[in-house]
Amino acid sequence: DEDLIGQTLPLKFLEVNRDDNKLVVSNRRAVVETQMEDLSRGDVIDGIVKALKPYGAFVEVGGMSGLLHISQISMDRINDLEAVLKPGQRIKCMIIDHDKVNGRIALSTKTLEQEPGDMIKDPQRVYDNAEEAARVYLEKQELERKKREESAKDIVMGLGDALDDLTEGIEGDGEKEEEAS
Repeated sequence: DEDLIGQTLPLKFLEVNRDDNKLVVSNRRAVVETQMEDLSRGDVIDGIVKALKPYGAFVEVGGMSGLLHISQISMDRINDLEAVLKPGQRIKCMIIDHDKVNGRIALSTKTLEQEPGDMIKDPQRVYDNAEEAARVYLEKQELERKKREESAKDIVMGLGDALDDLTEGIEGDGEKEEEAS
């Protein structure tokens, strides 16, 4: 495009081949990579529904597209996606996963529901309380992570005690054999 002549663009190298004198770059990938640096799991973001598919909605977030999978919209089952979301609709959602290399974002509104089905019955309530709901959700996730970590530690310590008992038993058997001889 002639409008780009003389402009400086951020680019990401996709392929460099000196033998064929070939260079492949991407402005889109460079822009997405820069934007992804500012995003983290658990962030609540504003977006615009761009497209509905049988498996969910594509939501534009700062020039990037994220997937709000149908299973991540509400805790209640959604039979008619178009009754819940519409193209052009502004929504708030939480980033539940992101792939910085490929520029993909997985989104959820289900994690922001205070009561199952709020996204279907009263989506505005979900959006109004999104930040607080996200904080509570993330605290709960962290608590569960700590519990799993503690359980794993208990298992490892229990295995260590069992191994100590086992080696003491083997050493004790060797001492008995020496006494008998």
